[in-house]
Amino acid sequence: MDETTRRGAASAQDLDETIAAVEGIGRELNAVTSVMGDRARTLARRSAERTAAGEPPRRLEGVPFAIKDVIDVAGFPTTMGSRVSSGPEPSVTAPVVHLLERAGAIPVAKTNCQEYSYGILGDESAFGRVINPIDPALCTGGSSSGSAALVASGVVPLAVGTDTAGSVRVPAACQSVFGFKPTFGAISTEGVFPLSPSFDTVGLFAREIPLIAAAFDAIAGRGSVGADSGAEAEVGEAASRATITVDTGLLDSAGVFADDGRGWVRENLTEGRLNPTEMRRHRGEIRTTSAISDDLLTVIDEGLAVYDIVRRYEAFVLHEQYLDEQGEAYQPGVWAKILSGQSIAEAEYRSQVAALEEFRASAVSFFDEVDFIVTPAIEGDVIRWDEIDDGSAAKFMCCSLPFNVLGWPAVTLPVRREPGVGRPPVSVQIVGPPHEDRALLEFAAGL
Repeated sequence: MDETTRRGAASAQDLDETIAAVEGIGRELNAVTSVMGDRARTLARRSAERTAAGEPPRRLEGVPFAIKDVIDVAGFPTTMGSRVSSGPEPSVTAPVVHLLERAGAIPVAKTNCQEYSYGILGDESAFGRVINPIDPALCTGGSSSGSAALVASGVVPLAVGTDTAGSVRVPAACQSVFGFKPTFGAISTEGVFPLSPSFDTVGLFAREIPLIAAAFDAIAGRGSVGADSGAEAEVGEAASRATITVDTGLLDSAGVFADDGRGWVRENLTEGRLNPTEMRRHRGEIRTTSAISDDLLTVIDEGLAVYDIVRRYEAFVLHEQYLDEQGEAYQPGVWAKILSGQSIAEAEYRSQVAALEEFRASAVSFFDEVDFIVTPAIEGDVIRWDEIDDGSAAKFMCCSLPFNVLGWPAVTLPVRREPGVGRPPVSVQIVGPPHEDRALLEFAAGL
């Protein structure tokens, strides 16, 4: 068990204190929709019994975690941040939650979110906005705003969200925590209410990368559930390369990178810099390039047009059954987004889905030249609630959405580690090849 996991387990020994923080700080931040005290205590007792019996600790033994309220947990309502009724209370727990519990983690809360995950700002929930613990005046980002807030405030070390256009990475950037979106299809979305199944992914929040890596291993079904198969036991792809090539050209192409972020790139991704992760095994170096940036931006523009059609069509089809009787119960902005898909013909949608598959297959060739890509996490500074305008959502999504379209894994890293009032968070995004999630996390952990 790595040190990050040990710290999570140690804090969970006083589970009542954690639950009290959920009820206290979590409620104050409007980040909580359900507290899972009884379930948590039952699992904690089982964990203690395993320890007393001399069984080896599991990968996430005793680590408390929170769950975005679009993910089913048996015995708790799945509200979707909405007054709309979309079915009975779930009787089956989603596999992602079951696998985390099986690895020893303890669920303590379900979290407030943008209604039906449809919005990147986190500004529309039937329960009201989540409060950003960094600075209440700052937008939280969405849609997984409550999960990010519980991690950012220190209530839990780990939380689960979903990401269709940046809904994990953007709130992570707005609230100065790590946010990880795996490769599309790497994690089961069964028991997760969809927004757009062609792009939906389950993602993770934490304050340290090793804990995200351990949780990813658990939910991706890698190895056994024992601690020895966790973050430090495997030698990943990144650690086996003599030289890692990182494309940083998108930073300049975007023209929106914050000064703190540029400084971080200069410090951590300069030519020939030794990577701490790799130094444990051999001397490797990082090389930077901008070789693929212009071509990739062209491809991204093509992909965004596909995304727009596919996402709007799929979201409308998912909600069409509720519109006649419950349309007025939706949040106004979410309602408008859903209705925007009703004019899209099925034939057009089918053609765009086929184009998406071809697009993803051909774009992988970009990684023939580079190992990782670095971008801003969002455009510019985190927006204040009172500064939101018609262009704010596009600024939040401009760097995250392309990699939902491509299906590539991506992680956001806070680089201004002590933000506060008057000092908004700054984060970067690192993107890796599809199905090399582990390599991406190892590389990010070494920076």
